[in-house]
Amino acid sequence: MPQATDFDGGLDRPNGTPRGESQSTRDARLQRLLVLLMQGDRVGCRDFLRERLNHGRSALDVLEEEIWPACSVIDGLSRRDRLGAVHAHCATMLLGHLVQRLEMGLPRRQPRFRTVLVTSGQKPLEELAAEIFAGLAEADGFDIVFLGGGVESDDMFGEIGSRSPDFVVSYAAAGQDAARLRRLLGSLRDQKPVPGLRIGVGGGVFSRAPGLGEELGVDFEGDSPFDLLEALRREVDRTPVVAKRSRAA
Repeated sequence: MPQATDFDGGLDRPNGTPRGESQSTRDARLQRLLVLLMQGDRVGCRDFLRERLNHGRSALDVLEEEIWPACSVIDGLSRRDRLGAVHAHCATMLLGHLVQRLEMGLPRRQPRFRTVLVTSGQKPLEELAAEIFAGLAEADGFDIVFLGGGVESDDMFGEIGSRSPDFVVSYAAAGQDAARLRRLLGSLRDQKPVPGLRIGVGGGVFSRAPGLGEELGVDFEGDSPFDLLEALRREVDRTPVVAKRSRAA
């Protein structure tokens, strides 16, 4: 198993360093969490979470400052074959438990009455990233339908037609997911099952291949779940009031 000193570089730091805290302190804490995750230390992970919350960090802070960077590091190590499948799986499963606990502590906004259907690629870390986004968007007032990973294009098309969401968001970080998304978008353009439907995408494949989202014809995108939520908010703000469908209608 990689040692704590192996977790160097490539850390996603969406919020910068918290006030009064050095970057080295933050990196050391992240390394501690990564070791706990890959050791499968459930008690240690829960204690880590409790410690951060007791030190005045909010659930959203912990998601941004520790959980998401840990996801990014594990994904990077896995893609570079520097982390065994057993340890990656163990870490991802534990991260999922921590995410679900933190989601319960996210502050809730007033309902937006806008439905977002969320899916992901087939890899566990992609599904976890989609779950983080779903939790953030749900707390932000959106109605979420979470389908998870591995849903084929035809099945996804059927769900979109039956549920009539306002938005479809796919978090897929692997290159092979682009083909599945391309098929789905082609069907949506040709048949238009939901007028005014907007499509968003997230994941590393879109940051590693600039212009891919535009080529696929998506409406908005983001590298991280947090970026993707901001893009979704902007998309809502751009939508004319007359085009918004009331769920009470």
